[in-house]
Amino acid sequence: MSTQPKSASDAGRSVYSVSELTQAIKLHLERDFTSLWVAGEISNLKQPSSGHYYFTLKDDQSQIPAVLFRGSTRHLRFRPEDGMAVLVWGHVTVYEPRGAYQIRVERMEPRGKGSLQLAFEQLKEKLGQEGLFEASGKRPLPLLPQRIAVVTSPSGAALRDFCRVLHRRYGNLEVLVYPAQVQGDVAAAEIVKGIQVVNRLARERAFDVLIVTRGGGSLEDLWPFNEESVARAIATSAIPVMSAVGHEVDFTIADFVADVRAPTPSAAAEMVVRSKEEFRERVVNLESRLARASRHRVQELRARIDRISTHQAFAAVLHAIETKAQRVDDAERRARTSLDRRIARLRQHVSGLSARLSAQRVDRRLGEARTRLAELTARIEAAERSRLHRARRAFAETASKLDALSPLSVLGRGYSLAWSAQGKLLRSSDDVAVGDAVRVDLARGRLHCRVEDRDA
Repeated sequence: MSTQPKSASDAGRSVYSVSELTQAIKLHLERDFTSLWVAGEISNLKQPSSGHYYFTLKDDQSQIPAVLFRGSTRHLRFRPEDGMAVLVWGHVTVYEPRGAYQIRVERMEPRGKGSLQLAFEQLKEKLGQEGLFEASGKRPLPLLPQRIAVVTSPSGAALRDFCRVLHRRYGNLEVLVYPAQVQGDVAAAEIVKGIQVVNRLARERAFDVLIVTRGGGSLEDLWPFNEESVARAIATSAIPVMSAVGHEVDFTIADFVADVRAPTPSAAAEMVVRSKEEFRERVVNLESRLARASRHRVQELRARIDRISTHQAFAAVLHAIETKAQRVDDAERRARTSLDRRIARLRQHVSGLSARLSAQRVDRRLGEARTRLAELTARIEAAERSRLHRARRAFAETASKLDALSPLSVLGRGYSLAWSAQGKLLRSSDDVAVGDAVRVDLARGRLHCRVEDRDA
C-alpha cells in the first residue's frame, strides 16, 4: 500500500491531509511492531463501565499509552494496580481520532511472581479484610453426623478415597454426592451451584456437614477453589463446610473460608467421623487422578481457540470494534464532564434565586396579594348580582310584550282563527272552496267545519 499523499497543493508540493498522514503512520507502526513483549510499570490505571483497562506503561525515561480490551481479560488472573511492574504482550496500534499510538495488550504478567500467585494473594487480602477468615465465625463439626453432602467430581480418586475411609469407619453414614467438575474453566461455577443446591435440599433433608474436595495438583489445577465466587458460597452456607483440597502442603482460599480444613480427602473422612472411633491408622495422601485425556482435550481446544482468535482475518474487524469502543469511552467521559458542569451551574442559579426571593420578603407580598384578591372577589360578586337583577327585569318586560302580541290573547277577546285542512291560516274566503274542511280555533276549544258557501 502506498503512503504517498493523495492530494497536491500549488507549486508542485505534495501535501498530506491529517487523516492521510495518520493512516500512513498507522500502516507502518501496526505492520512493523506486532507480537512484541514490553516491560514497564503501570500508572494512571482506569477501568470504565465498558470493562476495558486504560493505563500508561512507563519506565524511568519514557511512557506509552496502553489498552487491554475486555475480550482479552479472560487470560488475566490477577488485578492490575498502579505501580505494579508487569510484562505485556501485544502490538502497537494507532488511535486515529487523537493521532496517538498505543499498545493494544493481549496478555499481561506480573514481574517477580506468577499471575496466579499474585491473584491468590490479592483475593486473600481482600477477603481477610472483610473478616471471612475470622476464627470467631467458624462453626464446629457435629459430634455424630448422620447425613453428609460432598461436592466433588464423581470420577475422581478423591471421592473414592473419601468413601472408602468413611464407610470403613462408619458404614451406616448416609452420603449425598453432588457431581461437579473440580478443574477447568467451568469448575468454579459448578462448585458454587453444588453448594447452593445442597443448602436448598437441607430445608427438607438436614445435612450435618458439607464437604468440598478434590485431590492434589498444581496451583492451576486447584485454582477453582481459589475463585472468589466459591469462597463467598462457602461463607454464606447454612451448613458447616469442610474444605479438603489437595495435599497437606496445598492451601486454597476455600481452606481459609471453610469452617474446618482437612489436609486431604482421606483425612476429611477421618475427621468427620472421628467421634465414632479413634484413629488407628493414617491414610497416605493421594494425588489427584483426573482423566488425562479430558485435560489434554481441553488444552488442545483452548490452544485452537487462541490461534483462531489471533488470526489476521479477524484482526481488522476486532480492531474496528475496539476503536469504536474506545471512542464510546471518550464520549462517555466528555458527556459526564459536561453534565457535571451543567449541574453545578444550575445549583448556583437556584441558590441565587433563593437568596433573591428571601430578600424581597415573599411572605409580605403574598399577604398583600391575598387581600387584593379578596377585594376583587367581593366586587365581582356584587357586579354579578346587579347584572342578574337587571337581566331578570328585562326578561319580565319582554315576556309581557310577547304575551300582548300573542294570538291567544286575541282569541280571548272574542276572535277566532280559521285553518285549512293543510294547516294554512285563512285570511280570505278565496283561500278555500265550497266543500273544503276547515278548523276553527277559539279561545276555548276548536271546531271542525265544512264550507257550504262563501262571499268574496
